[in-house]
Amino acid sequence: MKTKLLVLIIMLLSVRGFADVNDTLSTGEIPAQKLKMELLPDTQAFSEVLLPGEIADTKVNHVILAGPFSQSEVLTKDHDNIFLFIKGKGILKAGEEIYNIAPECIALPIAYGTITIQAVEGDTLHYLNIQKKLSQQDLEDIKAFPEENRNEIYFANFDDCEAYTEKIKSPNTVSRTVLPKDHVPRVAMGTVETIGPDEVGAHRHPMLDQLFLGLAGNDVIVHADDKSVHFPEFSILHIPIGSNHWVTVDEGKKMYYQWMDFFLTKKGEEWLKTHKPVDDYKKK
Repeated sequence: MKTKLLVLIIMLLSVRGFADVNDTLSTGEIPAQKLKMELLPDTQAFSEVLLPGEIADTKVNHVILAGPFSQSEVLTKDHDNIFLFIKGKGILKAGEEIYNIAPECIALPIAYGTITIQAVEGDTLHYLNIQKKLSQQDLEDIKAFPEENRNEIYFANFDDCEAYTEKIKSPNTVSRTVLPKDHVPRVAMGTVETIGPDEVGAHRHPMLDQLFLGLAGNDVIVHADDKSVHFPEFSILHIPIGSNHWVTVDEGKKMYYQWMDFFLTKKGEEWLKTHKPVDDYKKK
């Protein structure tokens, strides 16, 4: 009996500090959640809140629509809404403008009070609606943004976005800026893609809160201080603010995730200067 108990204790110690994204992680761990990817029978729509309360004044909704079902999204002046389309095809209608939705694109329809999102018949559309409450300082900062950034819809496919590089990533990594600064106050987003074995090196950024969203095929391990979590496709996690964190991918597996930076102050956006456009990096 004592031998069996000793073996059990050793097994528990060997996995301490590592959790799967499906687990409920306690305070001090890496908060993570897997997206629900299937609709219940005989339903055409579903929504869930992801990682509630993790990012101050920010709500992340995951929405599923089964075509040809459509849904209206009401936008308010005291919030900015960022739409990330991660799976399936559809149509976005904003005023008189119509955009074809394909997997992995972003829409920022700030200038419109209401938009309509429709899934293509026979397909199932998945998207995230990230709602960020605007502070009084945000509203002041917006006045200095380029006019087109706030008065025109921003719509882009991830693959068409500007590539950049930084010292913590290998030459094999392809990174893109999906949402540049000065569109949404104190928010920027991008993607990271590579094939293992590879890693994003350890670093800290106490000036921002950060979410990771696992895109199609992503299969990596995320580390933060002495904790690690398996991070698969279609899951989301919160990097503990100020933690020393890094990402590893094993041989033959894919790293493909989206980072979302929520800066605590406008000055914190100086961090983005570590991202060097590919052409600028090659000149050095």
